[in-house]
Amino acid sequence: MSFRVTPQTLSRGVLEGLQANLTRLQRTQEQLSSGRRLNRPSDSPVDTVNAMRVRAEKQQTQQYTRNIDDGLARLGNADSALTQAGSMIDRVRELTLSGINGAVGVDERSALADEVDQLRQGLIQLGNTQYGGKPLFAGTMDGTTVAFDQDGVYVGNDGLVNRNVSADPGSGTVSVNAVGSDAFTTLLSSGRDAAGNPVAGILERISTALRNPDTAAGSVALSSEMGNLDTATGAMISVRGTIGARTNRLDDIQKLSQSRLDSLTTSLANAESIDLPKTIIDMQIQQNAYQAALGATAKIIQPSLMDFLR
Repeated sequence: MSFRVTPQTLSRGVLEGLQANLTRLQRTQEQLSSGRRLNRPSDSPVDTVNAMRVRAEKQQTQQYTRNIDDGLARLGNADSALTQAGSMIDRVRELTLSGINGAVGVDERSALADEVDQLRQGLIQLGNTQYGGKPLFAGTMDGTTVAFDQDGVYVGNDGLVNRNVSADPGSGTVSVNAVGSDAFTTLLSSGRDAAGNPVAGILERISTALRNPDTAAGSVALSSEMGNLDTATGAMISVRGTIGARTNRLDDIQKLSQSRLDSLTTSLANAESIDLPKTIIDMQIQQNAYQAALGATAKIIQPSLMDFLR
């Protein structure tokens, strides 16, 4: 049984071949212009799924990186404030030792007390250091702009500000703040009594002892406060040590996170991006093939008089 190939059938077959070649050429041109091998899921369903997974993991890692940067900034500000506070406390210690010296007169002791008062106000300002518009040492307390009020009483809480810095469920969360009551202890105030009056802290008691006209009794009180001052200094140093340890930990996690981000970026590029030299060569080959197909089609299928009469 024989089959007759009509001119219409031949034309339809040739046009379908030309359209397929043109579609491949357009897809290659689209890849070259966008720089992406995957412009729609139908380009490669398997690679699209892998690319979506890698992209989601990359976005998660980028969020971890932002959390780390925020944590390092918080800890850096806290450490800077406590470093300045430590220098002030060292100065208070020098003034206290000078006051204990019995050879210092009443006027000189009063001048020492004035400087202690100024240092106390400076420590209150450092205790109220802000980050992102919120007091850095107030814990997780909301609705307050200070960690210590004007009397030096701590008005924050003991809450820890945590940041999620990795996908590790065991060690992925790091505290990035220092609690004011731990760092400044009773330097500024010991709280409030039952009547709501502020209880004098170490610095205020030192100032009072320096102003005591009974220099002998004042020296005894200053000697007693020296031990309290050393204890408070040790507590602040301990908090700074904790901040340093957390900073080192975040630095290490940041390096791992950056390495992971680079790896994911490379994986995503391998899944989505084109091989530029290969794509250019493919497009040139497809263009030549398409032009050759057009030329061959023009010779094989020539319009007749009937085509013009239709």
